[in-house]
Order: sequence, then structure tokens, then C-alpha cells
Amino acid sequence: MADYHSLIARAVAALPQSTPDTRQAVYERARKALFNQLRGIQPPVAEADIAAEGRALDDAIQRVEAELAANEAQATQSRDGTSAPQRKPHPNKPVERAPSDNADASWREAPHASITGEDDAPLREAQRPPAPLPPAPKPQRSKRLILSVAGVVVALVAVVGTLAWQLREQPEDLAKLKPEKSASNGPEGGKINDRVAGDGHTAKAPTPRSPAVPVAQKAEMWVGSLAEPTKVDKIYNGSAVWRLENVGGPGEPVGSAIRGDIEVPDAKLKMTLLFRKNTDATLSASHTINVSFTVAPGSPIGGVKAIGPIQMRRSDAQSGEKVAGIPVPITDNNFLIGLMRGDHEARNILLLRSLAALDLPMQLADGRAATINMEKGPSGERVFADAIDAWGK
Repeated sequence: MADYHSLIARAVAALPQSTPDTRQAVYERARKALFNQLRGIQPPVAEADIAAEGRALDDAIQRVEAELAANEAQATQSRDGTSAPQRKPHPNKPVERAPSDNADASWREAPHASITGEDDAPLREAQRPPAPLPPAPKPQRSKRLILSVAGVVVALVAVVGTLAWQLREQPEDLAKLKPEKSASNGPEGGKINDRVAGDGHTAKAPTPRSPAVPVAQKAEMWVGSLAEPTKVDKIYNGSAVWRLENVGGPGEPVGSAIRGDIEVPDAKLKMTLLFRKNTDATLSASHTINVSFTVAPGSPIGGVKAIGPIQMRRSDAQSGEKVAGIPVPITDNNFLIGLMRGDHEARNILLLRSLAALDLPMQLADGRAATINMEKGPSGERVFADAIDAWGK
């Protein structure tokens, strides 16, 4: 369940004058944004789930009002000279803990994820601290609903936050924001790109952004040793450039794709990644990632024997989450990763969109383990966001 209480409490705290009328305007706008956003989701969300989210929002509103009443009573007691009761910590407030001193003590000791070749023993997973990700859904609620509600909360933050700022800058507009007594005006949009203008009307969404300019971002290649596979023997510096491309084959529709060109000069190695939505009905995958390597003569790396699933993580984290997919070899130094359909698809898209770095574990032809780490950077973030938005249309 979304944390509506924190959202409503912050919006009320930002009001220049917290009166029943100003608070009711905030509550009503939040209700409209919530229901319009939930009813606009495709495929549709069950009405029972929409009603449950509405009840959760109403409970949060009642809790905020109760807290305000208790604070006012406490202030009155203080003015009258009566000692206010000592406030106990809220039972649901998390306990702050100091970060572990050993969180990254041995980050270089496992540079790669496990890959199992036909004649090789599996290699151990990289030991980076896990990247923070959205909490796992409760068993009784579907993953799709949890992701949908997360999007609704983002929309509510935009709507309610803008509303509170407007009242701070122009409190005389309060009358325009009071709850409407008639529903004849039609539903209000709850989309993230909408904003509340100074005259109380919904402004048009901004025009589409210009394409991102490709800019080289940081990349590294970590190579283990044959004697100690879990130790980093060599780190090669490289670069990654991300582009948005239109691709399509014979008989296939043209669609948006993410192209990543990675170059590791000292290793005499180039790699190309191509992320695209799958349009081949015979292939059981939601999306595909083509991975191809070009190894120059005299390279200390040699060829690539196998690759593992791509992992997404925060740029400052030391381990991340695997994008659920199955890597298969096509030809020498060429591979295809088919991303899984069903329950995994929404999770994969969330990982690709929200996290800033990619890791590709691999096994070299001579048996050594290696990992290529790539940063998206601001331009790469734009490319991924634009492509994912296009895939959803």
C-alpha cells in the first residue's frame, strides 16, 4: 500500500495557512488525481483495488486531521500552563541504523557474476552491496497493481506539491481550488506531465524533447585470473556511448531501439548492445538484447565464450539486480538475450529505466571471468527513457 499519509502530511505542512478550507482543497485534488490515474491504467485495474486505494487515502487524511487536532490541543494546554503529555515514538517509525563499516570491504574480490560453461565450474557472484529497489509486493497484491499505484503516487506528489506551492505564492486563489459540488465539468487528468497553472486550469503537456546528444560515459572491464577466479587481475578503462535508433528488418515494423557502443582500447575490444522490443511472434521474449564483440588482433582478452544476464544497479552501488532473461550464443562473439515475458516484464522495464549503471558478466575463451561495467550518464538516461516510452505506446 502506498504511503499516502506522508504525501498528505507534507502537502498540508507546506500550506501558508492551514485552515479546514485549504486542507479540504488539497484532499479533494488528491482524491481526483488518484481515481483518474487508476482508472486510466491499461489493462484496467479492478474496481475493488481502486476502492481499496481510495480507502487508504481517506484513512491517511483522517490520520492527518487527527494529528492536527492533537497538536492544537497540545498547544492550547501549553498556553494555559498545563504540561503537555510526553509524546511517544510512533510504533511504525523505522529505527535508524548506522551504515555497516564492512559494506564495501572486499568489493574487488568478486568482479563477475556466475556463468556456467559446458566444461567450466560456475563462478561466484559479485559481492557489491545490493542496489535499493522498489519494495517487493505483498503476496495478496499483484505486481502490476503495485507498479501502477507507485505511478499514481508520483502523480499525486506532482499534483499536490504544485497545489501547495501555488497556495504559498497566491493564497488568494484558494476559492478556485475548493471542492467542486458538481461533477459536470468532467474528470481531471492525473498524468505526471500535467501541472496546475496559476489560474487553476490544467496546462498542456510540454512539447516532445529533442533527441539526446550522444556523450561518452565511463566504462570499465574487470578481468579475473585463472589461478584465483574471484580476484581482479586487471582493470581496463573504456567508454560507453548511448544512442536512440530506429530499427526494423524485412517484414517487421520500424521501432525504437537503444544502441550502446562500448570501447576498451587497452584490451583492443569493442562491444555493441542493441535493446529493442520483440516483434517476432515465434520468439518467446518481450524484448531482446543483441550483444556482439569485436576483438582486434593481439588483444590480451581473446574471444568471449559465454555471457550472463545483464545486471542493473545504482552507479555508487556494488551489486545490482539481474534483468530476467536467457542469454544464448549465436555465432563466435555474438549473443542474444531474450527478456522473459509475463510477471518478469514489468520488473525488467523498471530496472532498465530506473537504475543508472549496467554490468555484463562474461567468460572469456581462455576460461577467465570478466565483467564490463557501463554508466548511462545523463544522455544515456534520456535514451533509455525515450525508448521505453516508445515501447509502451
